[in-house]
Amino acid sequence: MLLANYRTVLRLSGILRVLARYDAEPLTRRFFPLRMVTWLFGLRPSLRRLRRENSPEVRLRKILEELGPTFIKFGQALSTRMDALPEEIGIELKKLQDEVPPFPFETVRRMVEEDLDEGLEALFSTFDPIPVASASMAQVHRAVTNDGRLVAVKVMRPSVETVVEQDIGMLTAMANLIEAYVPEWQRFQAKRVVEEFAVTIRNEMNFLVEGSRAQKFRDNFKNDPEMRVPEVIWNRTSRRVLTLEWIDGIPIDELSRHPDLSLDAARISTNIITSFFKQVFRDGFFHADQHPGNIFVHTDGTLTILDFGIIGRVSLRDRILLAEMMRGFLERNYRKVAEVHLSAGFVPRHTNLDEFEDACRQIGEPIFGQPLKEISIARLLAQLFKVTEQFEMPVQPQLLLLQKTMFTLEGVGREINPELNMWLLAEPLIRDWMMENLGPVGKAREVGKRIKHVNDAAGMVPELLFNGLERLATDRVQVRIHASSLTRIERRLGLGFHRASASFTGGSLFVGGAIMVSAGLSAWWYGPPLVLAAIYFLRGMRPIR
Repeated sequence: MLLANYRTVLRLSGILRVLARYDAEPLTRRFFPLRMVTWLFGLRPSLRRLRRENSPEVRLRKILEELGPTFIKFGQALSTRMDALPEEIGIELKKLQDEVPPFPFETVRRMVEEDLDEGLEALFSTFDPIPVASASMAQVHRAVTNDGRLVAVKVMRPSVETVVEQDIGMLTAMANLIEAYVPEWQRFQAKRVVEEFAVTIRNEMNFLVEGSRAQKFRDNFKNDPEMRVPEVIWNRTSRRVLTLEWIDGIPIDELSRHPDLSLDAARISTNIITSFFKQVFRDGFFHADQHPGNIFVHTDGTLTILDFGIIGRVSLRDRILLAEMMRGFLERNYRKVAEVHLSAGFVPRHTNLDEFEDACRQIGEPIFGQPLKEISIARLLAQLFKVTEQFEMPVQPQLLLLQKTMFTLEGVGREINPELNMWLLAEPLIRDWMMENLGPVGKAREVGKRIKHVNDAAGMVPELLFNGLERLATDRVQVRIHASSLTRIERRLGLGFHRASASFTGGSLFVGGAIMVSAGLSAWWYGPPLVLAAIYFLRGMRPIR
């Protein structure tokens, strides 16, 4: 326990040093201990120059990259929140780089053998010790199985789980502080964002989850010409090791380096958009991390997507609403767009429909004033999310993830084919899907499902009635009263005492740390006292309830 607390203090000390070095606005303005440490770091000319030469948005990106895998992934997750973040920050966060030096081959060997319960030579006839890719969470090696299959072996970076769990705890604490003490940031729903992020990154650290997702994508696209998904080699896959069929292809952002290949740019861009709309509308299960490094192109124009750590799901109801919303914009029927939002519950019932229709028109008309090929569906959705803030529209996380992925793919598609017209590609796909699901056949299928649900529920009624009567007859109906109401006064008195004690201790530690800084001692001396001072200050600020 003592060792874990020491590591937490060291990690927090490192985080504060990075925040102070880059001057993490606006945190430095709000928290006095951080502001003082930032000012002390700013005495160095090199750091003053670094802050002058980089905008606050660029400094934020560099902070996240320096803090490691958890914060890089968190920044990537935040980049989907274009409804809440300023646009310049969201755009900068999309540039986060996740490339780090590889870890030693001896560690790779040990982890593979531990997880797969066999020696490396018994599993693979050849295994390249030099990775083909290395990121903050894992690295990938090329290998050949003993039955002659060429494969890609993805191995988890050692100790990453410990660091991530530690960082999730810190992010949770920060989210709690933000919701308690920064009322103007409450619309960001920091606690909810951190909770959703924790689920996502924990899934990314379990390669069995990633493998099952890859298998689902492979099954979904087994009969489609646009995209191929590598096969999972399950007998060489575990929680920390993922083995996939090796697929040769060209990373989509490197196509310009291969002018000798006669690739059909129009077909490639069409395949990108078509495969994405099939993921969203047909399957309701889409790859939510389709940046250029995860998309490979083959000479016939087909695609392969990799890295299934982040996926999005869209329910049938949300798909129908999204399709109706997009068709309303396509037809410039803004009343329909407003009515869809109201019937879906995306905006409150008391919303003035005429005002909301006008707001939708203010979004649509400037966009449709542009040449058709320059119209961006993703940008339209982003502007819609921003405008609906004034109508108290709650955040729809699944739609934000969808918008972020669409924004990325539009950029990728137009870089390959500047003439790409996403609207012309999307319109027939959406129309055909809506005809299948909202036409006579779709309605009949939905009626059949509802009849089945009613029959299933009716079959459960006798059993539920019998269980209820049995509980009444045997006096097993209980009323529970929580003891928390009886201890509230005691807790308030105790917190008042702790606030006073924590504030005094924090002030003493801060003065001591500041003296060490002014004396020119290294961060190993002044870092822990300043970190502890910050912790005690925050504990002292805890509200009494």
